[in-house]
Amino acid sequence: MIFRFGVLAVLAGGMAIAAPAAKKPVAKSAAAKSATTTVATTRTPEGYFVRGNPAAKLKLVEYASFTCPHCAAFSREAKDALAPLIAAGKVSLELRPALRDQLDLAAAIVARCVGPRRYFEAVDTIFAEQPSWFDKGATFAQGEGAKLKGPLGERLQKLADAAGLTAIGGRYGATPAKLTACFADREANQKLADQAQAAWQKISGTPSFFIGDDKLKAGDWATLEPLLKAKLKG
Repeated sequence: MIFRFGVLAVLAGGMAIAAPAAKKPVAKSAAAKSATTTVATTRTPEGYFVRGNPAAKLKLVEYASFTCPHCAAFSREAKDALAPLIAAGKVSLELRPALRDQLDLAAAIVARCVGPRRYFEAVDTIFAEQPSWFDKGATFAQGEGAKLKGPLGERLQKLADAAGLTAIGGRYGATPAKLTACFADREANQKLADQAQAAWQKISGTPSFFIGDDKLKAGDWATLEPLLKAKLKG
């Protein structure tokens, strides 16, 4: 797992980046892509996105960081196996961003800006292409980004542009005008930061998984899968 990073300090300060991402992007399979587009996505009153039936027997909550390589690995390893369980209405997956740095926040804003219908498609792509956009974003943050002035939303959008995150959002329907509005939405973005801070009161690393109030002793698909199967049988 990746351990807690000082998200509030980073949001208030410069463009520090938490940790390097994994170096080998893996393309999403056709099966996972199909499942992503056919399963309904809803939004909770808190603003989180849920893939699958909100009334599923197992309501799995994942706390994830977009800049966390372990979260990208989970996305890669779990989606094909989770897809049929979600499609059958047995399991739902709610994603709660646990932000670690400004690049993480920029990715979360882009994904949210796509909207419910294609949110998880964008999330899957952000994780699949993490090594590429992370490296670009980190390079920008350490160079030109460190000199940026002005509102945080504008700086985050320039970071997302340089990393290629806004281009990913564009693939899933987030127009340039819509993205600009999302980055300028101070209230919504502060809510993301506040929720991230609350998340780090519950978890010590990402990814972390809950069913209800029960924190599962799993940090990857290999350990999570048998736990889910046992609960589905119970």
